[in-house]
Order: sequence, then C-alpha cells, then structure tokens
Amino acid sequence: MKEVHFQTLDLNLLRVFDALAEEASVTRAGRRLGLTQSAVSHALNRLRFALDDELFVRGPEGMRPTARAAEIRPQLRRALDQLHAALGPTAFVPAESTRRFSIAAPSAAATLLLPQVIDRFRREAPNAGLRIQRIGADIGEALANGRVDLAIGGFGRVHSGFIKETLLEERMVWVMRADHPCAAAPLTIERLCELPLLMLSIVEVGEAVEGRVAAGGVERRVVWDDGGLDKALEGCEKRGVAVTVDDAQAALAIVSRTDMAALAPRRLALAWADAYGLKLMDPPYEARPVTLDLLWRADQTDQPAIAWLSNLLRDAAAEL
Repeated sequence: MKEVHFQTLDLNLLRVFDALAEEASVTRAGRRLGLTQSAVSHALNRLRFALDDELFVRGPEGMRPTARAAEIRPQLRRALDQLHAALGPTAFVPAESTRRFSIAAPSAAATLLLPQVIDRFRREAPNAGLRIQRIGADIGEALANGRVDLAIGGFGRVHSGFIKETLLEERMVWVMRADHPCAAAPLTIERLCELPLLMLSIVEVGEAVEGRVAAGGVERRVVWDDGGLDKALEGCEKRGVAVTVDDAQAALAIVSRTDMAALAPRRLALAWADAYGLKLMDPPYEARPVTLDLLWRADQTDQPAIAWLSNLLRDAAAEL
C-alpha cells in the first residue's frame, strides 16, 4: 500500500472525499461544497493518487465506495468532526450557521414531528441545511460514521457508544374508512380475524424477531405494534397480514379506498382522519403504548449544534 505523506496532503481533498461518500454523486458533492463538477473530479483524482486506490467507482446507484474508502470513512468523519469542533466557534449560533444536518426517521415519525421542527429550523438557522432520510437497517453505522446526526425510531438495546432518549409515547388505533361495513359496530377480535389487515412496517420486517431487528449496535422496532396483536390473534383460523407498507401516509390512503383495516399511531390517524374519511377504533385487546425515541452518538452529546437540533425535536414532541 502506498505511504501517505500528510505533510504534502491537501486537507481540502478530505472534504471532497466526505461529500462524495455521503452524496454518491460528483454533481451533488460539488453543489454541497460550492465547487464545479470538474473541480470535484480533479480533487478525486488527486486523492486517488495520494491513497493509491480508486476510492469511488460508478455504479447503478451513483458513486460506490471501494472497500478501502468504506474502511477509512468512519475515522475520517470523526476526524473532520473533531477539526470542526476545534477550529469552529466555541458557541453554536443558529442564525450564523451554514452546517448541514441530517436526521433519519421512519415516515410516521417524520410526518408527526418534522413539520414543526423544519418550520423552526428555517426561522432560527436560515443558512443551515437539513436532510431528512428514511431510517435504514444500517442506522448504527450511519450514526457512527457521521452520515446521520440524529435518528428517530423505536429503539431497544443500543451499544454504549450511543445515547437513547424517549421523545414521546404513542397509542395505536385501528383505522378503516368511515363507510366501511364494520365501522358502525364495536371492533372485536373476532371481527379482526375476518378483516384483511394492513401493517405499517419497514421493508425488512421478514427478518425481524418479535418485531425487531438489530445491526450496528442498535436494536430497533420495525413494526408499529408491541406484540399485542399477535397474542390477540393466536386463536384465529383466518388470521394474517394481507399487506405491509413502509410509508405511513400511503397506509392511510390505502385504507381509505379498500376494505382493509390498519394499525396506526393515533396522532397520525387523527391528523388525516378528515382528509381521508377515516374512523379510528381502539384495539379490542390489551395494547401498550409504543415509544418514539431519539438516538445519537455519545461523543456528540456536548456538541452545541447537536444539542440545538435535539432540542427542536424535544420541543416538537412536547407540543404533541
């Protein structure tokens, strides 16, 4: 492996590396850094020569990191964070910040919390950027290497390198269209056994154990249910989930046009009940509330910028 001479290495190249790793696009990386596409390509070529590796290769989903790039990215991300903290202002001033933040959240949590967060974010930090992305199976890795600043979701056990805080508790309700044949009568377990059911879940639900998956030091819930439904339907001969959807609003839209019933967060269902013509019904079995948690890297706890963004989320949750 070629020896890297740090005395002659242009540290600006590392910023290009970081932007390419996150954006997976020369054009988007250039836009983020204020550079032309040609300048980004030139910087990448210089870095390839310095590190003796291709670093990024073109693929169907954009610029894909090589094994070497994937290996060094977490350490590089942490080093850039440390440099930013060391050289940046000691206090975080939202109105003056040009920082680019990133939050990962499932669609239901994003719909509930983020409208209030984004409104205040834009007022208090008009020059800063905020990227909202779907939470994925690699959320532990994404937090560890700095691709994501904060994650929202239902988390269980987490590695000591992360901190988890409960934002709010949410009750679950069954939702069906208001003119559904079963909407006029109380919902019973027997009726649930006969209804086609829609579950709000993420795509890897088939890999879940008791509704949870674990990867990268983070255990998280992938189904909006605490297990009460499975217990309630144990004796049903005609039981089963007909459809799973990973988008909360799509789930409510499907229910509004079919004879299906969906288990959904109560606040979300209430917000869209009038628009979609929905009826909300309490579960006919014992159903504990589910929690919505905030997760971040432990070594970022004292960073003023992360603390500010976390407080926006806490305030939004408190308003709910």
